[in-house]
Amino acid sequence: MADKYPVQFTYLENNVRRWGRMAHRPQHPKLKWATYYEPGQYDIAILHVDQQAVDPNIGKGHIYRQLNEVIQDIPKIVINHGTPMWDEMYTEKLVINGGKMLNSKGNEIHLDGMKQLIGDNFMVVNSYASVDRWGWGYPIIHGMEASEWWDLPKEPRVVLSLSPAGLDKYYNRQLITAIKSYLPENTGLELLHLNVNYGVLDFDDYREIIGSSLISIFPFRDSPMPRSRTEAMLSGSCVLTSRHHNADEFIEHGVNGLIMPDNPLSYVETINQLVNFNYAEAVKMGQNGKKTAQKYFSIERWHKDWYDLLSRGVVGDWPEWDKSSKIWPVLETAQ
Repeated sequence: MADKYPVQFTYLENNVRRWGRMAHRPQHPKLKWATYYEPGQYDIAILHVDQQAVDPNIGKGHIYRQLNEVIQDIPKIVINHGTPMWDEMYTEKLVINGGKMLNSKGNEIHLDGMKQLIGDNFMVVNSYASVDRWGWGYPIIHGMEASEWWDLPKEPRVVLSLSPAGLDKYYNRQLITAIKSYLPENTGLELLHLNVNYGVLDFDDYREIIGSSLISIFPFRDSPMPRSRTEAMLSGSCVLTSRHHNADEFIEHGVNGLIMPDNPLSYVETINQLVNFNYAEAVKMGQNGKKTAQKYFSIERWHKDWYDLLSRGVVGDWPEWDKSSKIWPVLETAQ
């Protein structure tokens, strides 16, 4: 965005959850870093949360709370990357509204709800469905530079891009485990789960694996518009995805991808048909999906959406979301 608009970004060093600075992706030459927040130097702040931030004992929650307390001189945008689903720990009502509960030792603890965490800050979410899931929020759908993604000759490979663990129901990990179990016997293929049974070396390695894979799967239950799915589409990989978070509004089943039920055998049988009997059709769907991603998920549109919001936010003129402003026309086949 800094190459196209009069805006400059400074990233704050993360000294709570340590990892390499954008280790797998190249850094932009205009990217600046700071080790502390200095009042009076900035116009607006962008903070990050997901549903796990409501737990005061988790590191990402500490980061948000400390920054939110320190930054008092400028408007704040909070990007909420998740949904209220965290069934392994708390009910959705608790995640949204907070409240008191007993822990495993019988001690009473107070859980901050997302409403309390966000407060008067402006909340951005990653999908249209997320607005309904939380009850409020302003959706900005991601965009990418299409030329960064490599559409390579496709190999008979099924790939999944997902963190190794955490938020089991949210990511539908039980379904994924079942797919992994049934796939080899029924198709002769193993599911290539990136950074689980295949360690990604760097950004180029990631792009090569995605770009040369015939099929990418996204069985997630409540993940709002996963970027990895758009990366796969831009790479020409045939996408098999759940319908959740508006996927069935821009993916037409059998044309530019496949909308799948939450059933492992449906995934396995579909993969078997595509790899062993309809290879060319899978390639064709992948190419159609690539055109869809180029049309709706352009980085130019994403930059404009964010610059418009930042410009208004600096002066406190926060916009309201108009449901008619979706970036894609809803397919007639969507339910």
